[in-house]
Amino acid sequence: MINNFSKDDIIDRQRLYNFIQSKFYPDLKEETFRWRVYELRQEKLIVPIKRGIYKLYSKEETYIPDVTNIQKKINRLLNNTYTEFTYCSWNSSWLNDFSRHQIFTNTLFIEVETDLVQSVFHLLNDNSFKNVYISPDENIIDNYISENKESIVVKTIISKSPIYKIANVPIPQLEKILVDLFCEDILLRAFKGHEQITIFRNAFDEYKVDISRMINYSRRRKKEHQIKDFLIQNDILKKELFA
Repeated sequence: MINNFSKDDIIDRQRLYNFIQSKFYPDLKEETFRWRVYELRQEKLIVPIKRGIYKLYSKEETYIPDVTNIQKKINRLLNNTYTEFTYCSWNSSWLNDFSRHQIFTNTLFIEVETDLVQSVFHLLNDNSFKNVYISPDENIIDNYISENKESIVVKTIISKSPIYKIANVPIPQLEKILVDLFCEDILLRAFKGHEQITIFRNAFDEYKVDISRMINYSRRRKKEHQIKDFLIQNDILKKELFA
């Protein structure tokens, strides 16, 4: 297949059908086509990126960031205090893994359910965590957070956020990090502009990004159309992918 498609090709169902028909089965039937697609996936020659859309398999890795000691400490505190709750934590410094310019301040985001935001904020303060803020406005960001080497921001988690665990600490998947960057104009403004384009390009070039997962989450953040336009206009993804 590598002689017929490039690694950047978006292969829709009809194109794949035509390829299999011309190369292997002139009288290709639907059942045979479905079975051959299954075999190609099992052989790791193609991977689905959304329903009926495929690309060539590549050895791009899953992005696995370093979980910090403070994240682990907060995780233990939250698990010892609450039961049956959903949260995740992540560091703005992780964006340095994809950016051209390095930002030397860090904001640790603690995202929790709405009814726990105030409680978690006070819990962290009561346990001597420094520079803790709750859904800060632009004034707080300008006068305090931007001046701190390390800050903690407690905010509401979006329902059904794509998260997983590293070292038992819930963190966002790469798709959520990218969408959150796109949506956060103030808290993450050091990574905006051309830097944001660079981050998206490097993330897509170096790691696996599940397009469906990213778009589904962007829809929950009411930014689906905006992020699609951004990806297309900056030649990160092709328009045909969203047809």
